[in-house]
Amino acid sequence: MPAIISAEANSIFRNVLLTDLRLALPPSVLAAASRTTFATDSIDAPFFPTPMKMSESSAALWALAATFANAIIEERFGVVQNVSVSTDAASLFVFSSALVNVAGKQLQDPEIAKRYVIYDKGHAFDTYRRLATNIYPTKDSRFFHLHGSMNATPTLTMLGLPADRSVSEDQAIEDYIATVKQYDAEWLDIESNEHFRQAGTICLTPEEFTLSEQGKAIKDDPIYLLELKPAPGLNSVPWPTTSPSSTLRPLEGIKIIEIARVIAAPTISKLAALFGATVVRVSCLTEPDMGPLLVDGNLGKYDVSLDLKTFEGKKALDKLLEDADVLLDGYRPGALTRLGYSEAYIHEIGKRRGKGIVYIRENCYGWKGPFQHRSGWQQISDCVTGVSWLQGRFLGLNEPVVPLLPNSDYQVGIIGLIGIFHALYHRVKTGASSTVSVSLNQFNVFYIGLGVQDDETQKSLRELHEASLSLRHFDDMHRLVRKTLTSLMKTTPKLFNPKHFCRIDANLGGPEGEKMTYLGPVANYEKTVLKYDVGSCFLNAYEAEWPHSE
Repeated sequence: MPAIISAEANSIFRNVLLTDLRLALPPSVLAAASRTTFATDSIDAPFFPTPMKMSESSAALWALAATFANAIIEERFGVVQNVSVSTDAASLFVFSSALVNVAGKQLQDPEIAKRYVIYDKGHAFDTYRRLATNIYPTKDSRFFHLHGSMNATPTLTMLGLPADRSVSEDQAIEDYIATVKQYDAEWLDIESNEHFRQAGTICLTPEEFTLSEQGKAIKDDPIYLLELKPAPGLNSVPWPTTSPSSTLRPLEGIKIIEIARVIAAPTISKLAALFGATVVRVSCLTEPDMGPLLVDGNLGKYDVSLDLKTFEGKKALDKLLEDADVLLDGYRPGALTRLGYSEAYIHEIGKRRGKGIVYIRENCYGWKGPFQHRSGWQQISDCVTGVSWLQGRFLGLNEPVVPLLPNSDYQVGIIGLIGIFHALYHRVKTGASSTVSVSLNQFNVFYIGLGVQDDETQKSLRELHEASLSLRHFDDMHRLVRKTLTSLMKTTPKLFNPKHFCRIDANLGGPEGEKMTYLGPVANYEKTVLKYDVGSCFLNAYEAEWPHSE
């Protein structure tokens, strides 16, 4: 029987997520699940060129998020309603940063690019330096994913390569292959992570990861970990009393501080803003940032720039923390602790003010095991957990290939939103502060556990994309997204239905009234209207204070 996306998404939602006792979902959420359905006008057959259930897992997680939100809406506003999840929109969601445009122009348009290039302080988009983030074969016949992060100089120094070169993509790839082949995979792994403190990983098969110490450490973890932190003086915190709202969004009046960069963690707060939260993003003008990703990632947010290494920066953050309901930490594990904002300190703030606070943290490897301290990114998680080997084998290759789109980043974003819903639910009931822990590896363990598409579906997917998609291990995310998007537009044009997109005023350095187009809500309610209160912005667009307009 041919695979059907909505049927598999529904099965994952009801038979995997709702029944996961480790999540301890509230009875009200389980009850609300009967009012969650999947749209009937979406594409039936899988279309992503991957053996994994990418559309299905995204739609299932969106269904859980939409259901949890619906339970909160009923409790908070007394509104009982149905919600429908579009599997097409859930599929678009996993590469939504590639779908935005500003004033009708793509992000690569020189007029738009000149506005954000100033944030690329590490020259991460220069061809040669960009390709320091890629998979290359090693001396001992393994494959290693280098990652130059937003400043490839330490990685290049490790390899004995110059910091800058003017070369073509093909020549840069050829040079990296020749260089990386001089080193054993284990040497690269230890040297990059433990000496140069740069992300990087040996590309493991799923079986190898399962048998690794890191794999064993997190194998029993659910998609998010929720730890309640009750303390004397912390009483039940009711949902904020807000002015009558026509949107009935569940997080209206909730204040979130985001300290994060690049996709996964920023997506958590971007979604929280869609569901009504006020989000202040704390950036830093002296640090590099991914300019193109800010256009989608900063939707609904108020970006303020603070140098948290200074007294003035800390003082401004302390002021924001006085009224914050949630702090989102997406930096390298331990980075905020070194700046004086540890998990223990954040919870102490909640205790001192008598109002619990949610501390949510996101990393790559998970929060247990020998690698939990390591820096990591989407590609690193996909390679260490074995997803990249599954992708390569699907393509008929004896090599790993990063799975085409920043899927794990975006799906962790949905998981983080669910974790925030759950933590705030407990705060309303008990007053407790809490820690929510999510990671790319936690998601990928869940993702691999869903199994791959059946042989017939995989064969049809290869045939669908065969004429327009040719991939190898050395295709980095820049090339992968470009090739995949081109193939999808050719083979599956229905996916890009204009009804899935919205427009909003942008604050991106253009003329007043400039509009941006972005992927709209994946979930659609009968009465609640999911929307952003403000469009996107670049760094330091607002003052370091909570907006007065709420």
